[in-house]
Amino acid sequence: MPGATELLEHMEHAGHAGHGGHGGHGGDHGGKGGANTGRMIGITMACLGVMLAFCAAMVGSARTELIGTMVEQSNTLNEYQAEEMKYRSTLSQLQMLHALTPSQHEINAFEDQLKGVHKNSGAADSEDTAELKAAIALSTKELAAIITPDPEDELHFIELIHTYKEESTLSHEWAESYDELVEAHFKAAEHYEWAQLASEIGIVIASIALLLASRLVWGASLICGILCVGVIAWTYVDTRGHIHHGEQAISKEKKEYEELKKEKGSGASDGKFLAEVEASARAAIAAHGGVAPASHGAAGAPASSAKPAAATGSAGATDGSGHAAPPSPAPTHGGAEHH
Repeated sequence: MPGATELLEHMEHAGHAGHGGHGGHGGDHGGKGGANTGRMIGITMACLGVMLAFCAAMVGSARTELIGTMVEQSNTLNEYQAEEMKYRSTLSQLQMLHALTPSQHEINAFEDQLKGVHKNSGAADSEDTAELKAAIALSTKELAAIITPDPEDELHFIELIHTYKEESTLSHEWAESYDELVEAHFKAAEHYEWAQLASEIGIVIASIALLLASRLVWGASLICGILCVGVIAWTYVDTRGHIHHGEQAISKEKKEYEELKKEKGSGASDGKFLAEVEASARAAIAAHGGVAPASHGAAGAPASSAKPAAATGSAGATDGSGHAAPPSPAPTHGGAEHH
């Protein structure tokens, strides 16, 4: 034990002798400086780690907002496609109706051709021929009047076409208003990834600076940290304005579209049109001496009430002589057997 203590004392004296008195104090100051440098590098690494976690969270948030915005834009595009399909379908129906309907010019041309028909001899038409021509002309006019659609129906088609066109235009503008917001979220995610990369590189450089105890390498890690903070601040300020402007544009276009749907919705006009068609059809049936069918609710009630009566009549017939009983006395007969 005393030998070991003496050996340690000799080693200490040898160390002081090798560095000198002032060198020993310089070594102490150098150790303190190295400890301070290591402590600062550790703090830098901790700050870079916090910025790395913040950037990762912002990247995830921006990507989530990007996906949600793109889903909303896709739903709006589906709305636009539905409105455009209604517009094109109604327009094609009106074009087909117009193509199949004889125009007034065609009717006048046919009448002129009919008037120009004469005998081969060039003599004037007889009384029978004139009456036949007049009958043909009258039947032609009546047939043209029958197959020609009512002006009210054509105006209804035209009104629907204009309404569907306005709805299609506004829904398309509503879908396009999402572009700025989608681009803002996309750029935000991309720029936060740049800041995240800068913080990761800074952590690696700080680790090397800690191993080498080099202030120069530590300065490089500080530059990466400053770059990370700058990218984060620039991205937040830049995308914040675009996101706010995009959300306002979306809200404005959506409000205009919903107001148009509420003002010129096809529900009220379609209901009025169906009521007019139904009234016209019932009037035509009544004019021919027929009876118009009742509504679905009224028609279902007699049908449902007639089934129990038929079942009761058949049950009364089997309880008697086995012959088929007439339907009308069946309830009375069944009531008598019950009593």
